[in-house]
Amino acid sequence: MERIYNSENLPIKSGQVAEKNQQEGKVYFIRHGESTSNERNIFAGVLDVDLTAFGRLQARQAGSDLKKKGVKFDAVYVSHMRRARQTCEIALAESQALKSPDTSIQIDHRISEKSFGIFAGRNLNLLRLALGYEGFEEMLHSHNEAPPAGEKIGQVYERAARFYEERIVPHLERGETVLVVCHQYVLEPLALYLSHLPPTAYKHLKLPNGKALSQEELVKFRDKESGGASSLRKQINDLSIMWAIFLYAAAFLLGCLIRALSASAGGIPSELFRGIIVACLAASTFYTYLDIDFAASKRKVTSTVKYIVYGWMLVRWVVGLFLIFSGILYQSPSDLYKVMWVLFLMVPPALTSPVLSVLWGGNLYPSAILSRTLSIIAPVALIVTFGLAKQLPINSSSLTFFGVILIVGLAIPGALAQFWRDKSPVESNHHSKNWKFIGVLAVALMALVTGFQFTPPTFFSDLFASTDANRSLACLQQLAVATLVFLSIRIFAVLTSVFTKGKLNKAESQDAYILLVNPNFFLWASLFLGVSATANPEAVRYAIFWAALGFFSVTVIEQILFMNSFGNELLRETLRSSRMATEDIKKLFLQLDTDGSKVLDKNEIMELLGRIEDMTTGERSSQEVRRYITDYLFTTLDTDKNGTVDLQELEEYVSTYGLVANLNAVSADASPVTLKI
Repeated sequence: MERIYNSENLPIKSGQVAEKNQQEGKVYFIRHGESTSNERNIFAGVLDVDLTAFGRLQARQAGSDLKKKGVKFDAVYVSHMRRARQTCEIALAESQALKSPDTSIQIDHRISEKSFGIFAGRNLNLLRLALGYEGFEEMLHSHNEAPPAGEKIGQVYERAARFYEERIVPHLERGETVLVVCHQYVLEPLALYLSHLPPTAYKHLKLPNGKALSQEELVKFRDKESGGASSLRKQINDLSIMWAIFLYAAAFLLGCLIRALSASAGGIPSELFRGIIVACLAASTFYTYLDIDFAASKRKVTSTVKYIVYGWMLVRWVVGLFLIFSGILYQSPSDLYKVMWVLFLMVPPALTSPVLSVLWGGNLYPSAILSRTLSIIAPVALIVTFGLAKQLPINSSSLTFFGVILIVGLAIPGALAQFWRDKSPVESNHHSKNWKFIGVLAVALMALVTGFQFTPPTFFSDLFASTDANRSLACLQQLAVATLVFLSIRIFAVLTSVFTKGKLNKAESQDAYILLVNPNFFLWASLFLGVSATANPEAVRYAIFWAALGFFSVTVIEQILFMNSFGNELLRETLRSSRMATEDIKKLFLQLDTDGSKVLDKNEIMELLGRIEDMTTGERSSQEVRRYITDYLFTTLDTDKNGTVDLQELEEYVSTYGLVANLNAVSADASPVTLKI
């Protein structure tokens, strides 16, 4: 006798599902393809987002898998959400796996994604930082905890188990084959149920998008991914991404410390150093570009953000060229450091800008596309500039090295990543989710060797116990200039965000900020490595050192500020949600009670649901979905069964379940909506 467990780890229902009967039929499960929220590293939950172009490719791959398996479906069940329905339609069109053209595709809301409450639409990395890793895991992946106004895993387990027992088991007992297309946080609890385990055994599995899994394969995947080695890898992956910015700064400072304490005069041989930088950048690029669809991303970059970023870069170039060619800055070789800092403002954004976008809640696409475009244009412009400014003792031949960086560190690994995405959309995406920490560690190694290479061996004595007045003066002078430069570019970036408020959405504004404050340090530094024809070599050396320190360390301060702002916003949203539950509910009720009857009928409850969605998720569901949910809500709210809902009944419900519209709620015995493809 099998038992289904509810969120309190008690049996929901005893039902006999004989193994013999289970084997007569077969059920396949597909998690929807990559959605726009997956690509941007944000929670979707009840937000009804679309598939990306890559997600559609994954859906076609799922269809190809089904076609290879040779299965034909007697019934298909799908979540009401667009990303699941789109996956289902594409997979079935690709596989032609319906037994009959009349086979209906049935929507069942019990297999809709878990509600993340006020976390919907929020960046995963910022949430981890704000809550702490343990707090995040407890709130998101514990069976009995939930985000504010969201669902518990135990609740999802309960509705998914009821769905399986009531909809799937009868098909299996008749020897039929069934397809279920839904979401990660539904399939993972369902895998527990199919393993005869209670919700207390839940572990987050990182289920692959767009992969058709039989019941047996789903259970095996759960067993494999919940094991010790897989759990450890997941934790390493999550923690490395979560702390990436801090890790980079720590690695750089460690390299500085080793060099300063060892007082090594030679540093790393130039060719070896360059090889390490290129290899590390290639690894980072590969894992970054596994998550970016460049062909589709071009269409997602608005002209406004292009004009802002390109406009500011043009202004920097105009001012920089004037200062360089006018002779205001450079009058003798001892002034070379002044030209260096002007050029620091003229180099393109760093190739790691998309990483910052993902970590800080940006829109991703502008950071990826614009940094790549500017990284191709700017070096060509620099070559022309140095050709005209022949009097500057700049190592322009080092631009050849930057060409190697663009080809070996960017173009080749980027092309390989995009090729793998196209050829194996499911496997490449799953690999990225599980092994992305390799890219993070590659950047950390790059920071470590950079800190070692560019730290003057006399740094401590120059800063704290002067033995050479010229070196000490250069150290402090370049620190002051670096501070001024880093502050200036950030002040202008912040002002840009302020003045463009309303023209860019919050995520695009974040990307514009990242692109404007993140100059490509390695391109800039390569211009001055090996420069000896200057009367002020110590100033050049310390300019490179302080710029490197700022490049790897200032982002830590920015991340702390973003994290605090995000945490405060999250707290305000939590309090607002609570206030809405106790104060605004009466206002909504009175607005809808137009006849003064002090009760609401079913149509008014349906409108109430729409207004709650307006206030919380910001997007209304279709009338069909809201009517379906309204039937359930009305039955639940009408506790005295008089055909109407009064204010007290409404307040009691909201105080229990929160005000975020939870479209996953559905009666266990409600009939599913039936659609035709």
